[in-house]
Amino acid sequence: MDIPNQKPRSIFKGLITLYLIFLAIFFALAPFLTLTLYAETDLSLSLLPQLIGFCLQGAFLVVVFSIYERRSTITSKSSNKFALRTVLSNFVNPCMGNNQIDTGWLPSPNMFVEAIDKLRKNDLDEQTISALKNTAQEQINSMEALTVLVAQIDHTHIEVWSAILRNCRIIRESSNQKSVTAAAIGLLEDIQHFDSLEIY
Repeated sequence: MDIPNQKPRSIFKGLITLYLIFLAIFFALAPFLTLTLYAETDLSLSLLPQLIGFCLQGAFLVVVFSIYERRSTITSKSSNKFALRTVLSNFVNPCMGNNQIDTGWLPSPNMFVEAIDKLRKNDLDEQTISALKNTAQEQINSMEALTVLVAQIDHTHIEVWSAILRNCRIIRESSNQKSVTAAAIGLLEDIQHFDSLEIY
């Protein structure tokens, strides 16, 4: 599966790494070059001070662009995760009973725990199972397509997303009440885990 913009970012990071290595070597050798080449020469007549100044300016620009790229990357990942959370909220609502949430949002950790405990004590009723199956049938193709967005966040998110997809397939295909309930419990746990993951 191709990940958009992965290659240009890798090239950019490689160039920054090479430039930083060059700066480290240059500043490590600068005192020795000064003593060797300009021991008996007026430094004001040489290009060494200008070269040092140029390197310092370059290092400053590299730091600024690195910070900008980092912030842009985190913003992009956060936007992707928000879109994914909107899809996942469709699966959470049927399991929440009377504590339903607005579409596009996920409940608090306490509400997740309450819903999971409730499911462990009592199997899902036929109405809830039907709602979950319909949601899985409608959303699973879109969720598989959205895997590209998950891959742009990090490998941890995509591992949890894969577990979510597995439980969704079980819910869609199983006709056994206990199997659907077990898959719903796993789904809620995975969604809670996905929502709690940090973006770096």
